[in-house]
Amino acid sequence: MFRIAGVEYIPVCPICRHIKLRPDLIIEQNNKYILFVCERPYNNGHIILALREHKSLYDVDYITLKEMLQISKKCLEVLAKAYSPHGFNLDIVHEPHLAIQMVPRWNGDASFVSVFHGTRVIAEPPQMTVNYIRSMCDQLGVKLLS
Repeated sequence: MFRIAGVEYIPVCPICRHIKLRPDLIIEQNNKYILFVCERPYNNGHIILALREHKSLYDVDYITLKEMLQISKKCLEVLAKAYSPHGFNLDIVHEPHLAIQMVPRWNGDASFVSVFHGTRVIAEPPQMTVNYIRSMCDQLGVKLLS
């Protein structure tokens, strides 16, 4: 990578950047976790659960990992009712900031646009996803980060 002498390079955490620049995409938050919609979603309903504290997978205990998986399970249940996907992809971002991404998937969701043009067509803007998931949680009486 090209570097300019005398310039201090500060690594930018994509999770911290997203939380700071897009507070409108936050679904729920508490003192330990934050749940938000991905700014550039792979599919409708693409959400991310992250620790509030900037820690990697190597820095957290098993209790935190278990809590994150339990929260993710509740999120998947809400996403399943909201979007009726055929399945999900779960991705653990282990550093520099621990997060779990949850992406609803449907059979054939990789269209010709993705294959030939290297882009995705998302029918739902991220802010609409926030509102939809919040309303679904209200309908179901579910608090994701309790």
